[in-house]
Amino acid sequence: MKSFLLILFITAGLIWSCKPYTEKENPAEGTPIDCTLSIPDLAQVNKFILQDPNNANLFRIRSQILLDSGRYKEALSDAKRALSINPEDQFNFIVVGKAHRALGHVDSALSACATAEQNGFADPDNFMLMGDLYLVVRQYAKSLDYLNKALKMAPFEPRIYFLKGMVFWETKDTVKAISNWQTSIEQDPEYADGYCRLATYYMAKKQYSVAEQFLRSGLRLRPNDAFLNFDMGVFLTYRNFPDSSIGFYEKALALDPKLNPARINLGVLRYRNGSFSEALQLLEPCVKDDPKNSLLAYYLGLSYRKNEMEEKAVSELERAVALGGEYGKEAAKALKKK
Repeated sequence: MKSFLLILFITAGLIWSCKPYTEKENPAEGTPIDCTLSIPDLAQVNKFILQDPNNANLFRIRSQILLDSGRYKEALSDAKRALSINPEDQFNFIVVGKAHRALGHVDSALSACATAEQNGFADPDNFMLMGDLYLVVRQYAKSLDYLNKALKMAPFEPRIYFLKGMVFWETKDTVKAISNWQTSIEQDPEYADGYCRLATYYMAKKQYSVAEQFLRSGLRLRPNDAFLNFDMGVFLTYRNFPDSSIGFYEKALALDPKLNPARINLGVLRYRNGSFSEALQLLEPCVKDDPKNSLLAYYLGLSYRKNEMEEKAVSELERAVALGGEYGKEAAKALKKK
């Protein structure tokens, strides 16, 4: 059972929608503003935009809501609209940067953030985003510099510590990485990313009781976090409790239907339990987003075969062989059987 877990722990998304370290009052007229404690829903903002189509703040707010909903292209369109209406408001550059970041446009995101900085916009949200972006392109010194700038302005923001931990992890300073991840959950006991990353580390070190402790602590505080549920599913599968893991994968997918690693792991378990039709339904949609996953190609090929779709089965198994690795070898054996 352990062999199929190429998809290990993953960390929650790398986007944030607004500054959690500032609070603003709702204005008397009811018009939403950035980062209110209760962000308005999309329908409400759409209504305001129809009434005031030249209000840059409204497009910026809608962009942030769309980011949270995973509608990144629409979020970028709204962010650009906000910037075109009011280029003097430097925070519009940041929302453009966030949308580009979500779409994987790192250079464009950096350009937007750098423009705001050059315009004198000294803001922790911008510095944190720049730290994240420089981490992506592995410019670790710059990443750490910007994260430290953000930390001076927002010393209790858990994500800054989390990102610093990632910088230290990638530069092989494990002690500082662990320390910063622990600090992230000390600053906010409900910060899911910190629990996920710490659990990943202790799982890899075979300190299973510690890994489980972090996962259960995180789930106790954030029971509806998709990533924590997924990671608990992985932990239980790895520890040879596959039946117990199924419920966590199912909940992770209910919370985030786009969480393909949970879909793939659940699909593999369905196949192994003899639910071949369900396995096919789970695995087939994942290929578009994960075309180089040999495990996925192998089990999708087997699922096609069990559903008497031999031509597709051969195609997927041959693709798994071409991708290589452990599952490429298994796929080659499967092809010889029929």
